[in-house]
Amino acid sequence: MKFRFNYIYILSLSMLALFSCKKEDSDTQVKSGTKPAFKATDSVFVFTEADASKAAVTYTWTASEDWGYKSIVTYYLQIDEKGNGFKHATDVTIGTGTLTKAYTVAGLNQVINNLGLAAGREHNLVIRIKAAVDAVGDEVYSDSISLTVTPYYVPKVYTYLYLPGGYEGWSFDNAGLDSIASVKNDGTYEGYMNLTGAAEFKITKAKSWDLNYGDAGSGSLVTNGGNIAVAAAGYYRLTADLNQLKYTMTKTTWSIYGSAVSGGSDAAMTYNNGVWSVTATLAKGTFYFRANDADAIALSDVSNNGTLAAGTTGAITVDAAGTYIITMNLGNPGNYTYSLKAQ
Repeated sequence: MKFRFNYIYILSLSMLALFSCKKEDSDTQVKSGTKPAFKATDSVFVFTEADASKAAVTYTWTASEDWGYKSIVTYYLQIDEKGNGFKHATDVTIGTGTLTKAYTVAGLNQVINNLGLAAGREHNLVIRIKAAVDAVGDEVYSDSISLTVTPYYVPKVYTYLYLPGGYEGWSFDNAGLDSIASVKNDGTYEGYMNLTGAAEFKITKAKSWDLNYGDAGSGSLVTNGGNIAVAAAGYYRLTADLNQLKYTMTKTTWSIYGSAVSGGSDAAMTYNNGVWSVTATLAKGTFYFRANDADAIALSDVSNNGTLAAGTTGAITVDAAGTYIITMNLGNPGNYTYSLKAQ
């Protein structure tokens, strides 16, 4: 019995010693890899959609080596606004063994749009290479390069529901087919329809009748239900909740409202060729868009990037009093835009 105990004790000590040696050996080998040398063919850009297919820039860098252990290095482009110290950087994955990345105008413009930066405005950014051995979490960075860019707006793509109906010939191939979008991808959808008269339509999950929703009465939806009908022409806001199988149709007229609007009242907008617009004399202050002279349905520039989102918290600033043409386009669901032009 004593022999058995000594044998187990010695074996345990041997295994512990072996584990300790391996861990110590691993720890002594770890060190940072070499810093990549980073270059760009250009650094200042003013992008337009007309130049989308043209070459914009090529980034190149040297390999990060000498990590002190067997390593597979993944490279990333890191981009942030100048002055942030890369604290809010966005990583664009390049891959392993790749030491160059070429962008077209459209490609780099999309990267900038994904940062949530305003279209049509100049942004001062910085960009660098991150070299990382992801398995152990070690990483090194190149020196940064400046990136000054004025992007153009690119609509975001969401999950959609389609609205075939009498207004467009009950066709999935008609360019006039309306849709609504789920901005949060949570089963709730919203969009707008300009109906020139009494109309009926249905809701489908794809451009087919395989799965369609119709009216079940009292604002409820049901698969293969009756047509959803509106009795009069108008510009309608449609919401649909597939989680609760509910929908709403609200007829809307639009205006601008806020401290910049003369008289403290709504300045009515008119609808023409897919766009709401108004020419107004504005004071220095702020305004937002709202439907039916009330805040229940309101849109403002929450992200300060020329796009509109629900609510009033992103009121648009008018820096100088004067006459302005204000336009609003709600035709692309989830991608509502506006413009403010001084006259």
